[in-house]
Amino acid sequence: MRLNVLLGTVDNSLIYSDAVVAVDVLRSSTTILTALANGARNVIPVATIDEAIAVGGRLRAILGGEVNSVKPPLFHMGNSPLEYVRDKVSGKTVILYTSSGTRLLKFLMSISKKVLVGAVVNVTSLVEYLRKEGFSSVSIITAGKIGSPALEDSYCAGLIVKSLPWNECNRNAEIVMKIAELKTDVVKKSLHALELVKLGLGRDVEYSLTPDRLGIVAEGDPFKGCIRLP
Repeated sequence: MRLNVLLGTVDNSLIYSDAVVAVDVLRSSTTILTALANGARNVIPVATIDEAIAVGGRLRAILGGEVNSVKPPLFHMGNSPLEYVRDKVSGKTVILYTSSGTRLLKFLMSISKKVLVGAVVNVTSLVEYLRKEGFSSVSIITAGKIGSPALEDSYCAGLIVKSLPWNECNRNAEIVMKIAELKTDVVKKSLHALELVKLGLGRDVEYSLTPDRLGIVAEGDPFKGCIRLP
């Protein structure tokens, strides 16, 4: 397996990779996975608030997301994975807008062969899927925050890289494997994690940085523009 890690940037490896893993630990990836694990039919990532409202109105779907980590007006839910419980999302479509993660997913689904959602909460299931499918080339791209790599995303990417049977990787892959050696308590003090704690969202940080809470894999359906279970 040839492995390429991109830290908040894009290049043509995304087009030629057999699979692309999008990582936004705090909190887009974690929220999407939690919604699907709790029975949501699918999650549609959108690029703007206006798009979320338009698509949500047309589909009569749940509107979820954040601007500066806060739920926008007219939205039903924020971007806390803990909000997406079975009683609220089972059997329903979720329209999700976030500062970086959903825009990244929408872009990737327009150019990549297969898009998967990566997070700490599903890391083992994701790795097992990648190993079983036998992809010859995989790219992992981190969303970061406002165009900068985020520690928690690099940490998650490193956990994935360390567990895959690759025989060739780029320099970023080597870097994130080193980051993955950090203790979780250190990652919980990342810039974005501390911002969430200040907003009273410390439980989101704890949840999002606990490995293997969810035993699922989620992939993009480019024809329907949504994320769903395989």
